[in-house]
Amino acid sequence: MVTTTKEVFISPHWVSGAISNAKWAGPKLRDVLRLAGLDVDAIALGKHEPADVKHVQFEGYDADETGLTYGVSIPIDKAVDPLGDCILAYEMNDKPVPRDHGYPVRMLVPGHAGARNAKWLSKIEVSDVISDKPWQHTYRGFAPNITFEKDLYKGYVKSGVDMSMAPIVHEMPVQSLICNPSPNTVLKGERDSINVKGVAWSGGGAGIQRVDVSIDGGNTWEHADLHKPIKQRRRREWGWFHFSKTIQLPAKSKEKLHRGEPIHLQLVSKAMNGNFDVQPENALPYYNCRGVCINHWYRVPVFINPLQEPTDADKEPLGWWETGQVSHPHQTTVFGNKPSGGSFMKPFVYDIKDAPSEK
Repeated sequence: MVTTTKEVFISPHWVSGAISNAKWAGPKLRDVLRLAGLDVDAIALGKHEPADVKHVQFEGYDADETGLTYGVSIPIDKAVDPLGDCILAYEMNDKPVPRDHGYPVRMLVPGHAGARNAKWLSKIEVSDVISDKPWQHTYRGFAPNITFEKDLYKGYVKSGVDMSMAPIVHEMPVQSLICNPSPNTVLKGERDSINVKGVAWSGGGAGIQRVDVSIDGGNTWEHADLHKPIKQRRRREWGWFHFSKTIQLPAKSKEKLHRGEPIHLQLVSKAMNGNFDVQPENALPYYNCRGVCINHWYRVPVFINPLQEPTDADKEPLGWWETGQVSHPHQTTVFGNKPSGGSFMKPFVYDIKDAPSEK
């Protein structure tokens, strides 16, 4: 997307993230490395720290249009950790891994960014350096003052930016997402409550301790009921959590519905993980031009009409960053796979100075 001050923002199409959950099976990476001659126990316990064993690189058979094969790496401590659960997965949901998921074998690095989970695995290499492939280096957390136009247009190497201050993403932040109702759902009929359902997850195996939900944009909150689909050990909580809550509508909202008047709700969730990390309200403190690790509150507008389907004129006007249309005066392009309906209160896609003030 384009603005007058920050013309490029990578990965806005991820918005609140992409997540799925599956059952995986395969040998542990640490066992494979042990069979290859690496003293994984001594390294895991800190008794042996060879200078040439700092990272484990993975390479896939898939390649880009130039012929460069996919490659990433993870720190050695994750690879040899007996509780890290890195596996060479050859089964997904009790069946051979499907082709589009990496058949015949792929890496599974739980709790880490999806980019580290190389598909169609062709090679594993223990090294003293991280992978030099672009897929390893592009997932970084830049400081809010870093932009592509001013700093990164020449590429990471020539930019002069201190890359030690832009760490490569491994463990992911805490996140939650309301799935039902979906954005811009129209609920018909008079009602006293609304049922909210969603999923939450945290990187690093930190798990989810609580999810709070709101139907008024975050002005008031209630804790949701937390459901754990599978049993997971503490600090090894790699799978997602489900949450649900039936929230009573405020008295004034019920009165409007009883009079036959429609109401608008803005559903929001925020999760807290085992480290007591909580999703922030907006992205201003952690704006990152790379567009990854975005985890502030995702807002879901819902319309309740007690009488009939609303017309377009009846619906609550969407903010300029919600519409998916090229309507902002500084915006000239928009991603075709931009999601429908949901929004962030502050548009993380833009330099906030460019955004019109909220009313």
